[in-house]
Amino acid sequence: MKQENENNSLETELDNDIDEQAVAWFIRLRADNVSSEEKASFLLWLNQADLHRETFNEISKLWGDTGLLQALGESAQKHHIAPKKKTSSVYFKLPLAIAACLVLTLLFGNEVAILMQGDYSTKVGERKTVYFDDGSTAMLNTDSSIAVNMDGPQRKVELLKGEVYFEVKPDPDRPFIVQAGHSTTRVLGTRFFVHEKSDSDEVKVMSGRVEVIDRRTLKQPVVLHDREIVSIDAEGLGETRLLNSVLATSWVNGFLVFENAPLESVISQIRRYRTGMVIYKDNSLRELKINGRINLRESDDMLKVLGRNLSIKMTYLTDWLVIIG
Repeated sequence: MKQENENNSLETELDNDIDEQAVAWFIRLRADNVSSEEKASFLLWLNQADLHRETFNEISKLWGDTGLLQALGESAQKHHIAPKKKTSSVYFKLPLAIAACLVLTLLFGNEVAILMQGDYSTKVGERKTVYFDDGSTAMLNTDSSIAVNMDGPQRKVELLKGEVYFEVKPDPDRPFIVQAGHSTTRVLGTRFFVHEKSDSDEVKVMSGRVEVIDRRTLKQPVVLHDREIVSIDAEGLGETRLLNSVLATSWVNGFLVFENAPLESVISQIRRYRTGMVIYKDNSLRELKINGRINLRESDDMLKVLGRNLSIKMTYLTDWLVIIG
């Protein structure tokens, strides 16, 4: 009887762990910034056992999103990457390994393409400064990549992903061009940022003068001067506005500096430097105004540092899932 109770207890503990894993995966997959690596890891976890799939399906039903698992399953079938059902323990590992490789190929396709095109890249949490032969520099922010061509009548940089801060040496005969997903920025000599987001580009000028044009329409460019910013998306160029927060540019100096900034804005910046997801149990905390700075060299502990300084409760369910409040 004692042995039976111990077995039941062990099974219950295992079930609870899988429940927590399924909830964590479900919350993570609903985020806008799910990485390719996380998608691949999820599909591998999902197909490790029938219990994983059943539990995740139940969580999806409870949360009212049954289409999530179906969409992932259809995608796997469409691309012929769904692992075969286990017939015996001897033959199980090979199909799963093959499926894992195919999943990684599918989900990392875009990342591989960027890696092959890019001349310089950074990982999540990393920053890197590139020195060009003409004396100009480019500092890559976290998770960024650029392709560079300094030959010919133009100095050209293509921002493949992420954000870069440029300090351009003047050369009237060779303009400096930065192309991103939605925009082309042309300068002669200045200090400015270009940030390619998921659905838009953002150009910020620290000093000097730049011309920004919508790559799609090629209409009249917008001219930016000191401390001005503009966004470009599928609808075109937005309104020019003043850059009134140091939070968006302080990473160049190795810190995130915030002055009377909403907690949500600070958390959004921190999330760029660490893998994982942050959710709010108490939504009123999103607008909490805070002041201070965080060292980017402590990217893994940035949330903990913030929590200690603000006395905010932060619950770590996994290494990448944190609940605030």
